[in-house]
Amino acid sequence: MVLGQLANLYANKENEKLINTDLDKGLISIDEKNSPLIKVFKTIESKTDFSFFYDKKVVNESKLITIKKKNASLEHILDHISVQTGLSFKIINDVISVNLSLPINEDQSTIQQPKKVFGKVISQSDGEPLPGVTIQLKGVAVGTTSDFDGNYDLNVPNQQAVLVFSYLGFKTHEEVVGDRLQINVSLEEDTQQLEEVVVTALGIKREEKSLGYAVQKVSGENLQAVKGVDVATSMTGKVAGLWIQNSTEFNKAPDIRLRGGSSNPLLVIDGIPYGNMSLNEVASDDIASMDVLKGATASALYGARGSGGAIIISTISGGDGLSINSNSMFFAGYLALPKVQSSYSAGLGGTYSATDYVWGQKLDVGNMAEQWNPETKQLENMPLTSRGKNNFNDFLEPGFINNNNISFSRSGDLGYIRTSLTHIYNEGQYPNLKLNKLNANVSGKLKLGDNFELQSSLGYNRSTSPQTTGSGYGDQGYMYQILLWTGPEYDLSKYRDYWIRPNIEQNWHYKAWYDNPYFIAYEKLRGEETNMVNVNLTPELKLFDGAKLTGRIGYDFYSNEYTRRNPPSVNSTRLWDSKGLYNQDERRGYSLNTDLLFNYGKRNLGIEGFDLDLTLGGSMYQYEEQSLFASTRNGIIVPGIYSLNNSVERPDVATFRRKKQVNSVLGLLSLGYANSIFVDVTGRNDWSSTLPSTSRSYFYPSVASSVLLSEFIGKTDWLDLWKVRGSWTVSKQDLGVYDTNVNYNVNQGAWEDYNTATYPTTIKGIDVDPETSRTWEIGTAAYLLKNRVMLDVAYYNIYNYNRQISSPIPSSSGFTSTLINTDETRERKGVEVTLNAGIIKNDDFTWDASVNWSKTHSYYKDLDPIYSPDNLWVKPGGRVDNYTITDWQRDPQGNVIHNSGGRPIRGDYSSFFDYSDPDFIWGFTNTFTYKNFDFHLSFDGRVGGVLYNYTAYKMWDTGSHPDSDNEWRYDEVVNGNISYIGDGVQVVSGEATYDQYGQITSDNRVYAPNNTPISYETYARRFADGKFGATDPTFVKLREVAIGYTFPKDFSNKIGMNRATVSLTAQNVFLWTKEFKFADPDFNSDSQLSSPSQRFVGLNVKLHTAAKNQK
Repeated sequence: MVLGQLANLYANKENEKLINTDLDKGLISIDEKNSPLIKVFKTIESKTDFSFFYDKKVVNESKLITIKKKNASLEHILDHISVQTGLSFKIINDVISVNLSLPINEDQSTIQQPKKVFGKVISQSDGEPLPGVTIQLKGVAVGTTSDFDGNYDLNVPNQQAVLVFSYLGFKTHEEVVGDRLQINVSLEEDTQQLEEVVVTALGIKREEKSLGYAVQKVSGENLQAVKGVDVATSMTGKVAGLWIQNSTEFNKAPDIRLRGGSSNPLLVIDGIPYGNMSLNEVASDDIASMDVLKGATASALYGARGSGGAIIISTISGGDGLSINSNSMFFAGYLALPKVQSSYSAGLGGTYSATDYVWGQKLDVGNMAEQWNPETKQLENMPLTSRGKNNFNDFLEPGFINNNNISFSRSGDLGYIRTSLTHIYNEGQYPNLKLNKLNANVSGKLKLGDNFELQSSLGYNRSTSPQTTGSGYGDQGYMYQILLWTGPEYDLSKYRDYWIRPNIEQNWHYKAWYDNPYFIAYEKLRGEETNMVNVNLTPELKLFDGAKLTGRIGYDFYSNEYTRRNPPSVNSTRLWDSKGLYNQDERRGYSLNTDLLFNYGKRNLGIEGFDLDLTLGGSMYQYEEQSLFASTRNGIIVPGIYSLNNSVERPDVATFRRKKQVNSVLGLLSLGYANSIFVDVTGRNDWSSTLPSTSRSYFYPSVASSVLLSEFIGKTDWLDLWKVRGSWTVSKQDLGVYDTNVNYNVNQGAWEDYNTATYPTTIKGIDVDPETSRTWEIGTAAYLLKNRVMLDVAYYNIYNYNRQISSPIPSSSGFTSTLINTDETRERKGVEVTLNAGIIKNDDFTWDASVNWSKTHSYYKDLDPIYSPDNLWVKPGGRVDNYTITDWQRDPQGNVIHNSGGRPIRGDYSSFFDYSDPDFIWGFTNTFTYKNFDFHLSFDGRVGGVLYNYTAYKMWDTGSHPDSDNEWRYDEVVNGNISYIGDGVQVVSGEATYDQYGQITSDNRVYAPNNTPISYETYARRFADGKFGATDPTFVKLREVAIGYTFPKDFSNKIGMNRATVSLTAQNVFLWTKEFKFADPDFNSDSQLSSPSQRFVGLNVKLHTAAKNQK
């Protein structure tokens, strides 16, 4: 309703307006009797494309006017008003300037022509020009910005016009035009503005200098420099402590971890903490800024959902004009692409077999075998050649990303309205991977009087994909099908015709576990359709001086459908759907967040310089999700028709529902003294529906403080601002839905068409307390060298107790586990450093750089004597992220011990290998400008840790690893010689004994070098890389590159635009890894075979034109 009113408010009624700027020819009618002057002005504005500009101190808006004219010129009407009021009028473009009448010379007319003023804006401190300074006519939304050399020009209506110059980090400056044509201005730096305004919890805007916790801002412009599918990727490396793990899989959102916590911190959009939305549903072109609240103190007012920090998004609001942003990204090669051997066929023991493994016969040496001919679709005796050595590469397809946005905004005295439409089309690296994504958003603000305003937004997201996946270790994975388990002796491109009998039998030579990849791509589909609607309604009422009441309602609703279809003749899942399968999984849900907040602020309260801000309120959060799953049973009747109605037997149906509610009261008290000492105290109490009644209520307190030491040191030439900060908070986590409720699982048709109900296997405890974390952090931030350098350092400590675990219990009890609070406690510690520097700033060239660095690790503090793991590496003070393996037995020198048959002997106990978490992560972003050119360059990476390289490790087992193509394999397969001898030792006498932890208690073994030959295939399949896939994932990635050019204003104006920019962009440009092969370690997981990592290059075009009739 609110958005509709805004739309009506700004709707163009062209048939009623005077659009001809020739005032003698445009005719309008007006009939006003004893109407206030302001009403007369608004009537004229509604009938023309002109708006009035005047000083309220000069013009009496309430003066009564009577005027009745039919089909009169605007000049005649203004003359009539001038007689009654003593005012004069003159025009600048479509703005009518109103002033007191002056004596009219013979060469003057009632409506005067404007004049153009020009000048240059520089910094007072160093005389350098300032690009991007806003120059605006005071009291009206007409203005311009300075160019790269600080120059500007602007049409002004009269000599009384006032120019307002504003620029971040500088004091606002005003100039009266007078009779000047050239107005040069030098702006003075404002140390009070060096700390940016950031959006904190509950949408409260605060100066960063007053905060006692770490917050980092990322501008929307930075996120839009290089656009892909997901805006989270553009955040990589740009916030200290924020680890973005980008997947190489199609349409898989990045994993976001803040300060080493669990995935995906709370997302808040325009003050609303939506329950179902993610960054994937936010268009980058709609983002004005993003504030990352890093700790529990920062987000304490959000309760349990904010305990891991929050990402606060402020969307673009206000403004005037039309913006178009078109971005196309094209495939430009791979950063990580698996390689396989192409010298040996499928099979085992040097013999060809189209069943399994790739330890088969030597290729390209004249061997013949009965093989499937995909063109004749029959078995034929054919040469064994490496005709398919490039099968996987040839199967891959070039990816493509097209991201287009168009937005329109209009602002006026009564508010603003903005509409935005984004469309993303994405093609993946495998056939038939396609995504169509639509994002529409309408937002606005309506001012009703001086004391009330209403802000609202409505968003809609829709995405569709016929095939969502081709990854993973399993029947749908192409790397699994092509790289690991099938050989190079067949040409996959010949299998594009994948049917022998359509919808009944596939054209394929493997009859065991694997399917024709083209058959998977186009027939064995995993479709997806998602829909998301979100609504925000925020009324705000000013009660009295310094006090206001804010309501906030946020609602999101999703309705998603996932389909799966398997045709008959599927091999990989033949055991349970050989007659065909179709299922639908419909999921829907909503979240509702309502807030009512009272805010009061008072400056100089009792004491000069003592400030107070108070927020009190209540909140309610509701969440519900439900699903309906239905599947055909025992096959489909008619092949090729995928419908539940086509099920051979009655379809299986299952439903699921979860619901949760949290009620809260909260408060924030902020105190400040002398603009240099700040203290925040917050409290929140939650009542959660998922906890037992005895522990349903829990409280979160927090305290934070910031002190500006620079205010006490005094102003220096090198120090602009220096602050220290500290905070402390307690946060709690409730339980999942049904964790304390006994619920049954009903299975349909389990036995002879009878349904069964299964009792839960976990005892539902009623005395479980909320999991609790105590967090404290300290930090400092300094702005140096006239704001050229900013350094921010933070240290935090998170103590976790009352941890909830599902503990195993004897099955004789009738259960397998019980939910309890353990006495084990843990600590997470971390350091974050941000350094921003304006390295070079001169007339033509600037270089700004930003470095983000962070490290975090978790440690055991106290162990539970019953429930904590009993081993050597779990100990107080020890790290939690232990990476363990069951290593090979080794002698005192570390040599691998072999048995008498030459095989390496694996130990019986797990042992510590290394730590899995990175030593640190980092990001380095650079922005260069040279006149109208700009250059953006962003690097990031990780150092240290361990990651399981499943791709490389499994290739040893299957026989496809390129390093397995060597002299020993050749000698064994071609010459029949068993010649491989493993590096290590054998035990010739003695024995060793071990304790319960695998430590040697006695050892009298005598060793000799291993000299027993063994089959290379046998040894390689067992020993592989010798480390069980444990690999150092250290990497450096050139994430983003953008080279842009902003066209001169004269050119932009010729094409009907105010600003036009074109950029060459690239994403995922270059990757260096220390030892990680065949996969991109960016996602921090290769446990399911990571797909090839793609490089993209593209073209980005941005156009903007200002709207007419600005008000």
